[in-house]
Amino acid sequence: MDDAWGLIRRTVRILYISDNSSDHNLRFLAKFSAAGHDIFFFNLRHGSLRDPLPGRVFYVPHDPGIPNPPIAAEIETLLPQVKSAQHETRPDLVYAGPVQTAGYLAALSGFHPMIVMSWGSDLLLDRYRRSMWKQATEAALCAADGFVCDCDAVRNAALRYVDFPDSRIAQLPWGVTPGEFSPFGVTPSPALMHFGPETIRFVCTRSWEPLYRIDLLLRAFLQAYKADNRIRLILIGSGTESQRIHEFVSGNSLDHVVLMPGKLAHPELPKWFRAATAYVSCAKCDGTSVSLLEAMSTGLPVVVSDIPSNREWVRQDENGWLATDADQFAQRLLTVSQLTNDQRETISRANRQLVHERADWNRNFASVAQLCERLVVARRAVNQ
Repeated sequence: MDDAWGLIRRTVRILYISDNSSDHNLRFLAKFSAAGHDIFFFNLRHGSLRDPLPGRVFYVPHDPGIPNPPIAAEIETLLPQVKSAQHETRPDLVYAGPVQTAGYLAALSGFHPMIVMSWGSDLLLDRYRRSMWKQATEAALCAADGFVCDCDAVRNAALRYVDFPDSRIAQLPWGVTPGEFSPFGVTPSPALMHFGPETIRFVCTRSWEPLYRIDLLLRAFLQAYKADNRIRLILIGSGTESQRIHEFVSGNSLDHVVLMPGKLAHPELPKWFRAATAYVSCAKCDGTSVSLLEAMSTGLPVVVSDIPSNREWVRQDENGWLATDADQFAQRLLTVSQLTNDQRETISRANRQLVHERADWNRNFASVAQLCERLVVARRAVNQ
């Protein structure tokens, strides 16, 4: 059993509520499972499971699921089923996020202890969308016994609603598993990645959704490519912006310099990072970006949006570059294209060291385990 759970002498039962089955959720579920506890996964978007669940993680069936994006009334229709799940699973702890969907629903259920986990954009962006989201944010955070976040920007946003003491917050980058992303290992076959070593290859793994501004990236890339025809772009992903992205690429005759291999399974990503010269992301807002950390762990220079969460990791002109608009991104891409081999190697060492020191997923997850432990132990003490 994980040493972080040292004070708990028997299995903990956790009702884990979320609105997706993304790789990020599966990583959290796997960590809870590895500690030897029983996890009951209530996915608000019923039927969206993409992968087998880790051992000791049990899917809670329910019907119907909520649409994307949901409204408060649609979320609230699941409240009876959440209460039924609590009755059936008898959890020691409810762990819920994002804030305005799963966190809000967990708050309405009235169960304690309850931890709310922010997904970054829920507090940095979604809470401004409409009055309903602000009310859901406040309800979720005010009901929470503990809070999990990944960066200072998200922590500060939560503290505007509730003055959580430090003992009730677990702040950690969602991090990189040691050894998973490194400069050393296989790369895609030439049949899949046909850009030669003489090219400057930027990779982006962000979803093709408005939040990640792939359209802005493409405009910046086009501008930079006209100035340096060695520059290439590898766009890994898919999403609702797919048609616009393909139309831009074909309409500007970029098919031979923009590679779009589609949405890839997470184990495939390290080889594509190794095939790249640098990483780029134009996200409008973000918590600590896992894809950024994966790129840094691989030793890549990075060009990313000038937002608070990125400034916690990127030092301008030292280990990467920050930009705000298409013109700035184009300039940063050109800066990277002019780096010498020695400069790239210096950045590579710095970024790998930074991830090793601050973003080790195995080490950082202990703060979540310790928060859960404190709340469960306190609950059991009250109930004895």
